[in-house]
Amino acid sequence: NAAWERAKALTMAGHRLTLTLAPETRRDNHNRHFHSLIGQISDQLGGDLADRHDAKRILISAFRIDTRNDPDLAGEWAKFGDIRMGRGLRGEVVLMGMQSRDFTIKLARAFIEWLYALGAEYGVQFKAWEGDDAR
Repeated sequence: NAAWERAKALTMAGHRLTLTLAPETRRDNHNRHFHSLIGQISDQLGGDLADRHDAKRILISAFRIDTRNDPDLAGEWAKFGDIRMGRGLRGEVVLMGMQSRDFTIKLARAFIEWLYALGAEYGVQFKAWEGDDAR
């Protein structure tokens, strides 16, 4: 209902709308869950992971490397195509071609499990997750 009210307000203001149908990717709860885990890892480990945005990119890169040949996930990763690195305008290295927002539900769940395993490996003390995995 909230979406309809927002859409109605936009159309009344003269804006044109488009409707896009696409396969469902990760769910909002998966998003909250893995961002919570990334934040806890970032806070507890610091170093290169001290900045949460950097930590997200670094952890996703490691997750891909660790799981790209997993028979259950190889097809999921194939949907992203080749991952490339480029040089940014300020001399930084930029990872191109992969965004967590494009994770399938299967990849999002696997990423959450991988984050827990990585955290355990490095002694991260996670708070209990209070969300619903919305499977």
